[in-house]
Order: sequence, then C-alpha cells, then structure tokens
Amino acid sequence: MLCKLLVPKVTMDSRLQCLNQISQRKLTEILVKIPGKKDLIIDPRLMKPLEQITGVSVLRSHGVHKIHKLEKSGFRYVSNHWVYLVYSDLITTKYICDQINADLQCKPTNSYYIIFVPCELVALLNLLEEEGVFGLVTVYRFMWEMISLDSSVLSFELPNLFRMLFVDGDKSFLPAVAHSLWSLQILFGKIPMTVMCGKFASQVCKILNILLKELGNPTKQEADIDCLVIVDRDFDYASVLLTAVTYAGLLDEVFGVKCGTVEFDEKVTGTKGTVNYRLTDEDDIYHEMKNRHFSDVYSFLSTKKEELHSEYKRCQKMGLQEMKQYVATDLQKVKEKKRSLSYHIGACEIIIGEMGHRYEALHKFEQNTLEGKSRGENFTYLEDCLATQCVNRFTCLRLLCLMCLTQNGLTQDESSAFMKQFLHSYGYDNLTLFYNLEKLGLFVRHDTDTGETTGKLTDRVAQVVSLNRKSSAFHSIAQKLKLFPEIKDDFDLKKPKDMGYVFSGAYIPAVCQLVNLLTQHDMSVDDITKLLPGIQINISSKDASKIKCKNFLVYFIGGVTYAEIAAFQLLEKFTDTRIIVAGTGVINGCSLIRSVE
Repeated sequence: MLCKLLVPKVTMDSRLQCLNQISQRKLTEILVKIPGKKDLIIDPRLMKPLEQITGVSVLRSHGVHKIHKLEKSGFRYVSNHWVYLVYSDLITTKYICDQINADLQCKPTNSYYIIFVPCELVALLNLLEEEGVFGLVTVYRFMWEMISLDSSVLSFELPNLFRMLFVDGDKSFLPAVAHSLWSLQILFGKIPMTVMCGKFASQVCKILNILLKELGNPTKQEADIDCLVIVDRDFDYASVLLTAVTYAGLLDEVFGVKCGTVEFDEKVTGTKGTVNYRLTDEDDIYHEMKNRHFSDVYSFLSTKKEELHSEYKRCQKMGLQEMKQYVATDLQKVKEKKRSLSYHIGACEIIIGEMGHRYEALHKFEQNTLEGKSRGENFTYLEDCLATQCVNRFTCLRLLCLMCLTQNGLTQDESSAFMKQFLHSYGYDNLTLFYNLEKLGLFVRHDTDTGETTGKLTDRVAQVVSLNRKSSAFHSIAQKLKLFPEIKDDFDLKKPKDMGYVFSGAYIPAVCQLVNLLTQHDMSVDDITKLLPGIQINISSKDASKIKCKNFLVYFIGGVTYAEIAAFQLLEKFTDTRIIVAGTGVINGCSLIRSVE
C-alpha cells in the first residue's frame, strides 16, 4: 500500500514533457548506428528545434565531434564521417549532393549519412540516384515528436508545410502529421470524439485510423482527452491576417519567435551581440504577461520593477547569517528575474517604436475591413502604405489579403492600381507571390461588365456596389459563430472576459469559438455540423450523449497563431476545461505571406 502511495501520479503535463525526451532518444539511436567521430552538419532551420530536443553534451556523448551549419557553398569538415541533419526537401538535398560530389574528387575515403526530418521521400532518393551518390550515402529518417514549446503548447515545426499543402498541393508530409497525432493518442489514450475542419484534416484522420490499426491502439483504458479538433489553416485566415495585440503576439510580429525562442539584439539587452531568449512559463514575468493586452503590459512591468526595488532594499537590512541564507537560496532567482525584467522592458520599447506610431490607423483599417465599412478609405490607406513604405511589403500584402477576404475581393480598377504601385515599388519578381495568393483565395479580383455606355466613374461605383451586395463566405461563418464581440460598457481589455480581446474586441478566432460551443453542451453533434457544413464529426463511442468534452486537443494543419493560443487559454480559465493547442508551426500574417513567396 505504501509503495502505491509513493508512486507519483502521471499527469497530462508530465506526459507532454516526455515528448522531447522521446525525440532525443530517437535521434541518439540513429547516431549510435554511425560509427566513430562524426561531423554533424545541420540545416539552419533545424537549429532552434534541435536545441529544444537535445543539448550539445548529449550529441558529444554519441560521437559528434564538430557541429556545423549547412552552407549553400563552401564547406570544411574535419571528420571522415559526415552526417547531415536536414528537412526533407529537394533544394537542400541538391546542395548536399554537390558537396559530396566535390569532396569525392578530393578525398574519396569519407563516408556520408543523411538524416531526413520528418521522413525520407521517394523524390529525394531519386535525386540522390540522379546525382550519382545514392550508393555512397546512408539515409535515415528522424520523425521527431511534437515539440513542447510551453505549457499546453505543442509544435511539429514544419515551416514549409503550409506552402506544400495549400499552394503546391503536395501532401507528402500528411502521414508524418498523422503519425504525430498517433503518438499523442498513445500517450493520452484513444480520443472518443474527433472534429475535422477541412479536407486535409479529413485526410489526416483517415491516415491516423490506418496507423492505429497497423501500429497499434493505445493501451490506456480511459483517454485523458475527450475531443480532438483537427483544423485546416484556411478554415480561418482572418485570425492570421489580423494584428494580435497580446504581448506574445506582438513579440512574434516585431522580433519573430522561432520554436519558442526570440532573438534579442543589443537594443534590448544593452550588451554587444545577440541573445537567444527562451519564452516559457519558467520565466515568471513572461508567464504573467504573455497573454496580456499590450495596453496593460507597461503597468504590469512597473509593478514588477517596484517589487524588485523593494527586494533590494530588504537585502540591505539583512544580517550576516540571513544574507548567507539569501545568497544560497534566492540570489540567483532574483538575478534571473532582474535580467528577464530588463529584457521584457527593452522588448516593449522596441515594439512601441515599431508599432506605436501606426497602431491607431492600422486598428481602424482592420476594424472597418471586418465590418465591411469605408471601402474607399481602406483602399486609400493601403495606397498610402505603399507610397510611404511605412511598413514592409509583406505587411502591405497582408492587409490587402484581409480586405479581399472580408470584402469579397477587389474590383478590376482596385487590383490594377495596387499591383501597378506594388510592382513598381518592390519589383516585378513579386508577380509569383500575387499568383500564389490568388491560388489561396487571398487575392481575389472581380471583372464586372456594366455595359459599354457607362463611364469610368459609373463603372467603378457599379463594381463596388455589386461586390458589397454579395454575402461572403467569411461573413456567413462570422454570423453563424458570432465572431464579432458585442462591445459593452464593461468590455475590459485589461481584465478580459471575451476571447475577442486578442484583437482589441474586433474579432474572435473562429476555432476558439467552435471549441467554446463544444464546451457548452447546448448543441448536439448534428446541430454543429448543420451550423458549419464543412465540419465532420466522428464519435467512436456508441452513446454520443455520454461524451462531455472537458479536455481538448486542437491541432492546426498549417500553423497556429499566438492570438489563438491566448484566446484558448482565456477560454480554459472561464470554462474550467483543459485545452492543449498543437500545430505544424506557429505563424503570423507576415510569416504566412513570406512562406508562399
């Protein structure tokens, strides 16, 4: 009986923490198979994910002599064993082939290994054969597990997946996505209810069912998670294109957070060089401020600064013995807190410098665009952004895409004027970018024939009126899910009670509102599928009425935003539920546009 009491309870958090350890073990098992000392040549995009999974000391203990970044040209490796750790893509593989062929002419005694993440594809093996190195290279597959970025936040870190699926139509990585979900079900038990939003979500679910049959079902009798929600990113583009106003969201907008790590330069740190700063709940200050509306951040930081000042005053009054105890137990924590506070204050100053002068006009544009108001004024704002270049080209296109999404596209005159000015400003090589945005449905142009006798002004007015009369798919979903919050007198951005606070009360992320409906148990499964015809729901339990959804796993195919993460964590607080947010990456509007360039 005593032994049972001493055994620690296995919680959902402890299971999530196991994921990085499992990935580390998978990698070390591959390295063990490669004999002797080796040079590890890593795809630069894999550096930060690898830091989350393992450390340099672990790699050294498994024979890694030197670690290098993969360069497109020029290489100088020491060991006789070259081990490449790269994403599974053709361009990177071609660089590797060129390096191997060049080395073979100088020193044909080396051995070569390629570890593909997350899988080796037939196209890659064919390329190795075409380049004449197939028999000289040993290929391994490293399908890592979901990477735990923060409490209840997981990422599969596949930065190219959005473009592959939604632009190129390449589904090569869908089995890997399904495998990551299979691993989660092995940890948490078989989830009784699955909600699918989108065609790729449906295909992943089918592959997942095959994996459960071939690789095995979970042995856990009762599932820790009641409902799995799989969502295609194109289900809600608005949540990506809008500007998030939480602290974490603005950090990502201004600095670019990669795999839970942000790079601070000397403007933030006050010292030379750059610092890779990890954003986790272990940082108490970040934990308390990450989901705050930015208007509340400075007052919070001021409070923390005063607390730290009081702590230093208390230290000055300590006796010798008390000081010894303090140095042994609390001094290091206080130093870390001071450093954290300094970094976050510096980051806030940069954010205000970047966003402060244009935030009011930007928010007005986004608010009007969502509500379908002031079309002419909105388009003038876009033209002003291009003329003054007060924002970068990706932000310009992001705002254009938001306007197209919410206001049924552009007229022929509007699209011609914008494209002409944009291409003159940034070059005609951006034509491909417009083409890809058109494929995504984010750049929509309408040709309206209003007759030969009408003048140009009449023609332009007729086009605008005809577009505004149409009911867009966006507004249809927004009305059904009630995505526009009711702004009342008690709507407080500093103490939010509505998920719309992540966009200053302008919009509620659609997937968050869908999960909110599932937590309320007011609607049946049939009612939800009728509400949104694109949704499919599978229930493994015979009695659907017995499923009370309290624990959710929400998986975004194509990436999740910090705004959605913050909205989910607020929903957790007010509904007494547990929501694990997962995705193939963490994105924002600019990174989405950049990925399809």
